[in-house]
Amino acid sequence: MLDTRSLATALTLILVIGCTLHIVNWRIHRDSPGVKWWALGLAVHTVGLTLSFWENGLAVHDPLCVVAINMVSLCGSLILVYGTASFADRPLSPIVYLVLGGISMAGLTWFATVDNSITMRVIVFSASLQLTYVLTLTRLYYVARRDGMASVFVLAASLTGSMVLMAALVVWQLVAQPALGSLYESSPVMPLAMLGLIASECTAIFGYLLLSAGHSQARLERLAHRDALTDLPNRRAFEHEIDQRLRSARKHDRLFALAIFDIDHFKQVNDKFGHDAGDTVLRHLGRIAAEAVRPHDFLARVGGEEFAVIFEVEDPAELVTAANRLRIAVEVERYPFGDMELAVTVSVGGVLAQSGPRLEYGQLYRAADQALYQAKASGRNRVVIGEVEALELAA
Repeated sequence: MLDTRSLATALTLILVIGCTLHIVNWRIHRDSPGVKWWALGLAVHTVGLTLSFWENGLAVHDPLCVVAINMVSLCGSLILVYGTASFADRPLSPIVYLVLGGISMAGLTWFATVDNSITMRVIVFSASLQLTYVLTLTRLYYVARRDGMASVFVLAASLTGSMVLMAALVVWQLVAQPALGSLYESSPVMPLAMLGLIASECTAIFGYLLLSAGHSQARLERLAHRDALTDLPNRRAFEHEIDQRLRSARKHDRLFALAIFDIDHFKQVNDKFGHDAGDTVLRHLGRIAAEAVRPHDFLARVGGEEFAVIFEVEDPAELVTAANRLRIAVEVERYPFGDMELAVTVSVGGVLAQSGPRLEYGQLYRAADQALYQAKASGRNRVVIGEVEALELAA
């Protein structure tokens, strides 16, 4: 039979190594919320489990000491929950932590001083841990939405597996040996429980590390696809999006609409008021345009004062309506700069084409750009829709 005491020693060493890794991770990702709380929570959790292993080896057990040690370990788990909630930017109410901590302490104290039962203390402690796992899983949902499922998979699988294993082992212990005297008693359950604890702690340690690594990777990807000035998707993101949407449109044989717009006389704004005024206009224009397009449209800044929109429309009239809605929204807005308000208009060139197998992004963009040139040449602050037939002939 496996030696439970040796397994407990091995787990302690693993936890100490895990704490060291998380301290290093904290130093690497100092600007990432939650990482420092993971390092602290894991350290507190390690202290609690180590003291628990030590206390179980004593001949005489002080009930209040047992409760205190269990609460230290549980507090470490609560700190991990707090760290994950901070990391996900979805904080939990302090009442949640107080209620869970209070109920756990009351249950542990009762079964340590009034109705002395190690088995019941294990059940209370296990139930409390499972609740912290559930709370963590609820926060991981938001992390997955933000950073992708790959970053949370290991930790979510570890917590879920630990919950199932913990519940199964508690039931087995109640059936096989209801009266438990110590973690180190001769029992078929305890060594397996320790092995399961080692596996879950190892995967949890690396799961938290993967969360911070995944967040950094996702943030870098977002930065690579966002325009720093307007916070809109940049040209790289736009080209990727239009390629994806073109493939989908070809598959379902749908119409495809693209519009390009830029600021009328933008050079005069820069020359007269300076580049700071130009940057202010671009930022405000990005916000107004984002509000003017619909959620399923795709807006991007593709360079300088030029923006592009992929419109989801069914006919030319709908494209004209959508493009004019954007143009009017820009026209009626006033752009604050210092103690002045700048008036800005845009010209819009659009094209609507059947997404046949030969239709390509370059053809769409050239056609929309030509329509934009016509809008500029005919007086600016207007919408011009390019000829669909001309585009299909070019294809």
